[in-house]
Amino acid sequence: MASVTTGQLLYELQQVCYHSPLVDYVEEQMIDVDILKVRVHLTVARTFISVFYNLTTDKTAFALVKENRRIYGTDNAKMGWHKHPFDDPNQHVPCAPVRFETFLTRVENHFHSKS
Repeated sequence: MASVTTGQLLYELQQVCYHSPLVDYVEEQMIDVDILKVRVHLTVARTFISVFYNLTTDKTAFALVKENRRIYGTDNAKMGWHKHPFDDPNQHVPCAPVRFETFLTRVENHFHSKS
């Protein structure tokens, strides 16, 4: 995600969320020149996506949180890009870089398969 500004990432995130039937609303927790934190509230009870991006360190993290526990995630903190799979979110499985749009599609597919 290198060379993406926090403003660009926020705009992209808002556009993707606008088109998702799973998204209830987007809450910007904090934004400044270097750091973006957003909580994407879903229509699934007590479930949200936590988004973190640090422009200076180029660290990105997406976490699906249900009832205050991560149930899925992808990030590039500490060991490079990796995912925390649905079946065992404590695992660290190497993966290719992930954009928010891809992450949200995976979350949508997860909930769609549960219905």
